[in-house]
Amino acid sequence: MLKSPQFWNYTYGISQALRPFSWLYTRASSWREGRIKPVKVDVPVLCVGNLVMGGAGKTPTVIALVEILKAIGHTPHILSRGYGGYFKDAIPVDPNLHSYLQVGDEPLLLANIAPTWIGSNRVESAKAAIKAGASILVMDDGLQNPSIHKDFSLIVIDSIQGLGNHLVFPAGPLREPIQKGLARAEVVIMIGDGPELLHKDNTLTQLSAKLTCEGPLVPQPVVAFAGIGFPDKFKHTLDHHNYIVREFIHFADHHPYTITDLQRLLRISEQHGCELITTVKDQLRLPHEFREQIQVLPVQLRFSDMQKIHKILSSKFPI
Repeated sequence: MLKSPQFWNYTYGISQALRPFSWLYTRASSWREGRIKPVKVDVPVLCVGNLVMGGAGKTPTVIALVEILKAIGHTPHILSRGYGGYFKDAIPVDPNLHSYLQVGDEPLLLANIAPTWIGSNRVESAKAAIKAGASILVMDDGLQNPSIHKDFSLIVIDSIQGLGNHLVFPAGPLREPIQKGLARAEVVIMIGDGPELLHKDNTLTQLSAKLTCEGPLVPQPVVAFAGIGFPDKFKHTLDHHNYIVREFIHFADHHPYTITDLQRLLRISEQHGCELITTVKDQLRLPHEFREQIQVLPVQLRFSDMQKIHKILSSKFPI
């Protein structure tokens, strides 16, 4: 996946020229969706999605929601597409057996929290998960996927990333028009302290959350790098926790790091006289021989009103 282009923040120039292609993309998506009848499976389905192409914070949101569902008494299983994975059949992800090249980095991360299934057919993955004992399914990045009926959907919006120029791909970062996407959901989760991004008259329940760092932190000079959907968010998190970022290197989302990449990064860190630091998701894509040489900043999503989200989920999905 390529890096997000700068013109996604503007409505003129290249974005203006690409608007006809956005119209075609939207029409094609609507045509595809209209041809598919969602399948209702035997357990409830909770969907976590977003409106932009990537980087909104779905993975930490899924992890936080799964932990709440466990506390309620559910046995949640996660359905993930598995970016870059090559398995077509529904399989359970095993972090001890699979690599990110086989199943994708996000499923590897999620599989440490709850049973996680990948496969090209979400319905088959859902049936396999139910057969394996799931009492509820959590769809990671499934808002625009019409194959399965969703009982409850949440949209994640990162306040730093925002919604770009509010245009649909390829003219902008949106997967679909904003109002169409919002109409699919019951709850919007706003991550961070950025400006209000939705109209005041929006009737969706809005929750706020923050990404917080786990464990003891040792703020220090670092060279940071990330290959995630919105890498600037990682830099913002480092700045917020008083790390001194000497240099920040961007890679494309899901970038498969090579030995050459790491040798270059280590040279840069040596020039600055400080250590390298990256994200948990990026760590999964590092060559094994380099992993112990690089710091990782683990983050966790914290809801501002934990009682409210707990009440929403327990009333919607009672045991």
